[in-house]
Amino acid sequence: MNELLYKIQNHIPGVIGDKDRFRSAVCIALVRGEEEYEILFEVRSRKILAQPGDICLPGGAIEVGESPEQTAIRETCEELLLKPEQVKIVGPFDIFRAGNVIIYPYVAELENYQNTFSKDEVSEIFRVPVSYFLSTEPEAYQIPYQPVFGDDFPFDRIVGGKDYKWRKMEQTTLFYQYNEYTIWGFTAMVIHAFSEMLKER
Repeated sequence: MNELLYKIQNHIPGVIGDKDRFRSAVCIALVRGEEEYEILFEVRSRKILAQPGDICLPGGAIEVGESPEQTAIRETCEELLLKPEQVKIVGPFDIFRAGNVIIYPYVAELENYQNTFSKDEVSEIFRVPVSYFLSTEPEAYQIPYQPVFGDDFPFDRIVGGKDYKWRKMEQTTLFYQYNEYTIWGFTAMVIHAFSEMLKER
């Protein structure tokens, strides 16, 4: 068979641009509460450079040679001071893409978790009952994005030039308020999608 056709037939489709995105994996960590499952959240340490003080799910950047699932387990263990066997993966969840970011969420049950965490990365942890997200709709806000061009952008090669009608870009940003904790951004988007999946029949 022609080499070109062979490559086309054996290619596994992906998403154009994903290889250039910042790739990370997170864990929707379930802990058994007294009455129901609860989702564990972290408040990021104010000592770290990336998003200090934000509320997030356990997780982080995918390292070279590592699968997203391996990342979710490794980062959860590092941040919550757990052993890998304590992070029981239930299954993968929907992939989140926005801008130059791609996040691979995994749902896991934490076994024998004693509320430990690494103070180098996490300032505190808290849990939210799953039922809260099933009964609470998040606030939604639209963030518009406008293209910004460098002086060397070749407008002369585009029909319409500087008057070209660029497609309007908007991103929905969600907010949950649970007591004193504001859960927003990517974390809220992932949790909202997760709760919507649980509502399906």
